[in-house]
Amino acid sequence: MLSGLVLVVIMGLMCAEVFCRYVLNRPILGVVEISSYLLVLFVFSGMSYTQAVGGHIKIDLFTRNLSQERQRILRIISYGLALPVYALITRQTFIAFLESWEMGEVRWGALPLPIYPIKGVVAVGALFLCIQFVICLYDEFKHQPETLAETLEKDIQ
Repeated sequence: MLSGLVLVVIMGLMCAEVFCRYVLNRPILGVVEISSYLLVLFVFSGMSYTQAVGGHIKIDLFTRNLSQERQRILRIISYGLALPVYALITRQTFIAFLESWEMGEVRWGALPLPIYPIKGVVAVGALFLCIQFVICLYDEFKHQPETLAETLEKDIQ
C-alpha cells in the first residue's frame, strides 16, 4: 500500500511539474529532489512484500523442467545466497545512515534535503527483505516432502 501511494504521489508531482513548467512557465522548486527521494521509498518499501508474494523476476528457462523438489532445492540455495548478501547491504547502509545522520549530510540542489532519512529507508527495506528471506527459507524447509539428503541421494542414483 505504501509503495502504491508513493507511486501515485510521484506521478502527481511529475504531472504538476510538467503543467506548471510548460503551461504556467513557473516550474515547481525541488520536484526532482523530492521525486528521487520518493522513488527510493517506493522501491525499498515494497521489496519485502514483493518477495513474500513471489513477485520478483524469475528466469525459469532452465528450472521449469526440473522436478518440484529440485526447484525447491534451488530456491533454498538462492535464498541462502541472497540472505548474507542483503545482510551485508543492511549492515553497510545502516552504518552509512548513522554517519550521514551524525554529520548532517545534505543533498544540495534546488531544494537542499537531508540524506540520512533516505539512507535509513534503504537500511530498513534491506532488513525487511532479510527477514523475508529467513521466512522463505523456513517455509521451504518446513514444507519438505522428504529430507534434502534423501533428495540428493536419489539424484546420485
